[in-house]
Amino acid sequence: MNTHLVINRLGTEYGIAVRMKLFAADEVSGWSSWFAVPGENYVELSSTGPYPLREVEWAELNPFVVEIRGRLIMPLMLNREQQVLEIFETEKIRFERIGVVFRVYLT
Repeated sequence: MNTHLVINRLGTEYGIAVRMKLFAADEVSGWSSWFAVPGENYVELSSTGPYPLREVEWAELNPFVVEIRGRLIMPLMLNREQQVLEIFETEKIRFERIGVVFRVYLT
């Protein structure tokens, strides 16, 4: 399953923030709007990585995106839940809802 490629696509197309939990770590990474696949079996966030997929326990996706529209205009909050659900369904990706975020297991 290419779950990491789908997460990369969601970040690129919709600006969805992602955070990861490594098997070897007790803490979770910070939220990042930059998720990359630098190699075939590696993932990376702007704040951490790259890590082999086998070291990543799960990734969480925040479907709520803040769009900055200018200095004097209030930011716009976009809800991308429907797009995430449609892509997960199409790609047959299993996920959990943890509050408002989606958790997917990469291994």
